[in-house]
Amino acid sequence: FDSKSLPIAQLELLKFKANQIIESIQTLQRTIDVGGQNAMPAWPDILSKYNVILSQTHSFSQSLSSPQAQSQIGQAQARLGSSVYEKIALHPSIGMTDAQLDNDLIPLLRNQQTTDVLNMETATVRRLAECMATRGAIATNSVQTNHPPATSGRVTHEDVLHECEEIRSAHDHRVERAV
Repeated sequence: FDSKSLPIAQLELLKFKANQIIESIQTLQRTIDVGGQNAMPAWPDILSKYNVILSQTHSFSQSLSSPQAQSQIGQAQARLGSSVYEKIALHPSIGMTDAQLDNDLIPLLRNQQTTDVLNMETATVRRLAECMATRGAIATNSVQTNHPPATSGRVTHEDVLHECEEIRSAHDHRVERAV
């Protein structure tokens, strides 16, 4: 194995960009949370932080899809359309016990959501659905709740999509009026 063939500078740049995205997401989260108060922060502040995340994510994506080739081999790969990242295998540079591997490295490689993320997503969908007339995913998946459905009969996915479209249109109309 020749470690000189690794694009270390590009990998360090990706690490830096990923950390920037994480910090920006945490900043947006703190802005939205407003210290646990029951208040809505100013919309321009939320929008500007969201745009920063969008810009950083776009930059990160561009860096992944078209890395700058620094060597003649890298330039040849770029001409052939392959990425310098395609041939990199992840392997720890130091010896690790099985427990360290399971707890430290495997979660970084996981492409499935963690239980915490799944629980938060489910709670968010449930709260949104309880506010909808059709009861959203609660009604279409026949989940029992303390809130009875506002509509009679069977709710279809098309009904839920139609209500979501109405919510989006109403939101867009309020935004146009505000601007």
